[in-house]
Amino acid sequence: MKKSLAAIVVLASVAGWAQSGPSPLGLVPTPVPGLSASIWTEKPQYAVGETARIHFSISQAAYVYIFDIEPTGRVRLIFPNPYSPNAYRPAGTHALPDQPTYQFRVAPPMGTETLQLVACTRPLSMPLGSYSDPYPLLGPDPESGRAAVLGLVPEPGCGCCVTAWTTFQIVSASSGSGFWPCPPCWGLGPCPPCSGFGFVGSGAGWFLDATGTWRFFVGDCPSGPGWCWYLGPDGRWNFKIQLCFGNCP
Repeated sequence: MKKSLAAIVVLASVAGWAQSGPSPLGLVPTPVPGLSASIWTEKPQYAVGETARIHFSISQAAYVYIFDIEPTGRVRLIFPNPYSPNAYRPAGTHALPDQPTYQFRVAPPMGTETLQLVACTRPLSMPLGSYSDPYPLLGPDPESGRAAVLGLVPEPGCGCCVTAWTTFQIVSASSGSGFWPCPPCWGLGPCPPCSGFGFVGSGAGWFLDATGTWRFFVGDCPSGPGWCWYLGPDGRWNFKIQLCFGNCP
């Protein structure tokens, strides 16, 4: 297996598939007759806090996997995910997010972000993540992340996968913008308007007030009746329903 991985890395240094330049994750599969793929974002540049929408196209039905490569080089699997677990997609053009329960919210660091798609004629065994961590890191550092992907994708000679990639720039947010963490929801009531890449410390949360308006906060849950999600000191999400009787604020 080590010999096969080395062969993939060497090929990646001299050729790419579907785009010019080397394949970001070192994947150079043998072309599959009749199967081609492309991927792109709606904008070439996003500010921290914005939500991104990803588009991809496949020429025939296939199992699709999308990896996000951060400016630091760390690799995450962002599709499929717990909110959209079905990797098998029909031929045509598709857009993500494809469900109202999640979003791709852009977070630091600034720099060039890369999205690499792998489309295969057979399913791959990928770590799906969890509702509390929907976009799992594949390894603690860039090198181990790339090695993990190479270990999950079939050898180049299988003739069963194609790949495509695109990049976009992450820039600093303008005044008043920001990015937010997103709770797992667990299917309890309505979910906040988020589910992005952002992470913050304990005390941050979302509050749905009696008017149906979501508010992001840091500190204690706002007073009054509503639904409150908040991060505890252990980094876990907590949920409570606040009721009010009599004179309510």
